[in-house]
Amino acid sequence: MSQESLFGFLTSTRLPVVSSFAAVIRWISLGLGVAGLLHAGYCLMAWEDGWWSASLPWSGALPTLVSSPLFLAAWWYWRQKLLQRAATILFVALFALSILANWPRGTFSPAWYLHPFLSLLATVCLGVIPGLTLTLLAVTALLISGMRPVPSEALPTDLWKHAASLACVTLASALAGAIANRLVFMALLTAESQRRKNFESSRALRHREKLLRHALRVETIGDLAGMVCHQLRNTFQVLLGHVTLGGIADDAERVRRLKLIEVTLDESRPLLDQLMLMAHPDEGTTSQCDLGSVLQHFHEQARLVLPKSIDLECSLPDEPQLVMLNPRGLVHALWNLVINARQAIQSEGRITLRCIPSRHHVWIEVSDNGSGIAKELHERIFDPYFTTKPPGQGTGLGLTAVARFARSSNGAVAVESEPGRGATFRLQFPRAAREIQSA
Repeated sequence: MSQESLFGFLTSTRLPVVSSFAAVIRWISLGLGVAGLLHAGYCLMAWEDGWWSASLPWSGALPTLVSSPLFLAAWWYWRQKLLQRAATILFVALFALSILANWPRGTFSPAWYLHPFLSLLATVCLGVIPGLTLTLLAVTALLISGMRPVPSEALPTDLWKHAASLACVTLASALAGAIANRLVFMALLTAESQRRKNFESSRALRHREKLLRHALRVETIGDLAGMVCHQLRNTFQVLLGHVTLGGIADDAERVRRLKLIEVTLDESRPLLDQLMLMAHPDEGTTSQCDLGSVLQHFHEQARLVLPKSIDLECSLPDEPQLVMLNPRGLVHALWNLVINARQAIQSEGRITLRCIPSRHHVWIEVSDNGSGIAKELHERIFDPYFTTKPPGQGTGLGLTAVARFARSSNGAVAVESEPGRGATFRLQFPRAAREIQSA
């Protein structure tokens, strides 16, 4: 763990903030490198003794000539996204610039107090061992500078005491940085672990949501398949009659019978297509659609499936009614309501589909003249696994799927019914924002 680097950890996370942070430091490194080279050239041209002297800014050309290539190398590694190597070279350049710039000025140079801060940052960012290594080099240079000859106004003992105390402060800062490195690294490690767990949980939740949407279709598909099979059985009887009569007729009658068989098969194909569409899972994506158009298409499909004894009516407005929802989810909900209405009608009856617009909402009504629902059951019929059907004939998920779709589409579902007087289910959906503005 002592070798762990904060920059190495951030690189492994590949977070967007790391790229932004690296870009800032990259340009700072380039700026320091270019500025150092310009400063070195200025010192060498403007002063005779511009190489290395305490009277020169940044103590002359030598410190910047040594550190500038390191700054440029750090800039290059930042560009290559090698953050750990770039950070190490950057701190080496900063320590080299500070030591060489302070060396001619002696131990009492105020710039030596930059080392505790550099040591703290180095151990926090680079890790314990690299940070302490750079700190020991800086402390060694400081102590050596305390042994150099001093001006007459300062005693050697004062220089040594000052160098030793500053060295202790620098080492203490490095140790504090090492502790901070461990704390920050563990905190970031915990946060990254939690972020990954949340991501995996979110992905698993989306997968379970997809499976649940598919599972809620199972009961609807089973009931729909029963009605489709009944209609296909009638279709097969018609086809068998055409084949039998065509076999004992002349050629012209056979041709006519073949055309009638083709027409009958074309009329039966949408029944199977509807079953395949219902069985195929979707992602639940929403889009802007016209409720009237969806209801009209559903009416055409349901009319083929429902028996002839049930009259299916549809009332639609003249203008498009645009809403934001998943059209396939709406069709699934409508099938649940129509199948429930079909099962509530004993023999002959009527099912009515309506699309009713208002200023901010659009309503879809599915009503029937079947047996109806008792008032005390109105609040429970949308609960999962609650059903009024005999055992083995229902799972209680059909109306649950309807209510769930309405909520996920920012809508609502309501029921009005009395025993013996049929039932009316209303789905309410908000208009699309563009429609509200134009209204």
